[in-house]
Amino acid sequence: MSTFPSEALDWLAVWGDVRGLTVGDDAALPRRLTSRGHRVFAMSDDDRLLQRFLGYGVTPIHARPEAIPMDPYQFEVVFAHQSFHTLDAARALPQIARVLRPGGCLSTSYLIRDDSVPWVRRLAALLRRYDPMAMQGNYGHQSLDALRESRYFPEVEERAFRIWQPLSRDAMVKMVQGQPLASRLDEAQLAKLLEQVLALYDSAARPGEDLKLPFQMLCTRGWVDHAEMTGPVRLPENALAIKV
Repeated sequence: MSTFPSEALDWLAVWGDVRGLTVGDDAALPRRLTSRGHRVFAMSDDDRLLQRFLGYGVTPIHARPEAIPMDPYQFEVVFAHQSFHTLDAARALPQIARVLRPGGCLSTSYLIRDDSVPWVRRLAALLRRYDPMAMQGNYGHQSLDALRESRYFPEVEERAFRIWQPLSRDAMVKMVQGQPLASRLDEAQLAKLLEQVLALYDSAARPGEDLKLPFQMLCTRGWVDHAEMTGPVRLPENALAIKV
């Protein structure tokens, strides 16, 4: 899904005109941030992905979050969308803390299906008659426990944003056919399953309207604490020092 709610994006960015760093392989987030007036650096070790940012006002950096080739205090916000679980948190979190400015934060987000809606629960129960692992939704957001437990980010805020994705009858059929279980059923079994799925659809949808598949954008902001750095972090020569 390409939808990224503007209110979620603004909550993750915290301020306007942010100097931010994105990590991970999501191509849409750096562009969305740039379109909202932020100054964005996008970091990845995928050259083909970095090439896609040229011409969009995004500055590409070929690197990994476990070894960020930047001076300290370079960014107000570091963003990780749908990618925190791909990081080596033990190595990446100190690096991210190092390049964040005092008062800055690591903003993470995951788009996950909301299975609390009754018709979605019924669909999951139906598919699990054929495959107990169907619609389990392993998105990777459980990895955020490492952020909640990190001494570099002792204060973590969380917020969820609801998203409704229209789902037609044909799209429902394609969604079920894309499940791994579909390839293990014979023609008669699959036809019976799809018949049951469409019956469920028709019973849940209002006449003349599509169903809406619910998702949640789970967002966190971890606020950096440089007091926990194991070595001194010195301001670069061009950094702004505020005397108090």
